[in-house]
Amino acid sequence: MNATALLPVGAHTFIWTPRWDRRGARRAATQTAAAGFDFVEIPLLDPTIVDIADTIRVLDDTGLSCTCSLGLPANAHLPQAPDKAVAFLTGAIDVAADLGSQWLTGALYGSLGTNTGAPPTDHELDTVARVLHQAASHAADRGIKLGIEIINRYETYLVNTANQAIDLLDRIDASNVYAHLDTYHMNIEESSFSEPIHRLGPRLGYVHLAESHRGIIGQGHTPFHDIFAALYATNFSGPLVIEAFLNTDATIQAITATWTHDRTNPQQFAGASLAHITRTQQSIWGSAES
Repeated sequence: MNATALLPVGAHTFIWTPRWDRRGARRAATQTAAAGFDFVEIPLLDPTIVDIADTIRVLDDTGLSCTCSLGLPANAHLPQAPDKAVAFLTGAIDVAADLGSQWLTGALYGSLGTNTGAPPTDHELDTVARVLHQAASHAADRGIKLGIEIINRYETYLVNTANQAIDLLDRIDASNVYAHLDTYHMNIEESSFSEPIHRLGPRLGYVHLAESHRGIIGQGHTPFHDIFAALYATNFSGPLVIEAFLNTDATIQAITATWTHDRTNPQQFAGASLAHITRTQQSIWGSAES
């Protein structure tokens, strides 16, 4: 292991607020910094509501950097609406770059909750790859890396496993596009937590950390020690983000079916989850250094 320090950890803004508007941005950034996170992940589900100048001020005031994520809107779902998807992704890439983010990640290939009742066809995947290759070219010009999030079958039919992500990355064929693993979705779709990390190797660029029940990290059955051992063994250096849906709107709640889970106090969730991740990293890093 070549790491000389613990990997930085960010917080998704849905821990604190459903909207990254002026009010939500100030609340989320202040709470993220107070909880001890290194950066914040800003969802660009509607890039038009993001006040770029105000966000930059908020990030400066709190000492945070940011990454950005999204899922395509229903009217821009790939592969059914490639032209609308290109336009939406281009705009989101520009917003991410203007905010100083180096990443735009998530379901860049489709609208979550949209399913056809069948697996993706080669034609559909080729359409997705063509659009994302075009988006990747614009992203490269703006200094942005793209992440393809691997999401469970109940939320998308397009990319559910690391193997499918590898196939899509090969089709896209762009050096600034990476796989994005999420431990919640891995718990559903993968037979192992460590093996996909090793299989992806340097093609893994981004990771969402979420518990098996989407509650406080460390209080479910996700083996975070195994996950971090694999991340350290493969010299992972990309963003790590604790994701939760404690504060979302009705649309996101319906897609993710998060209306049933324990509505933990956000500060309690953030503090306990980050503490568990820090202890896990320290146990692995300390063992490797001794």
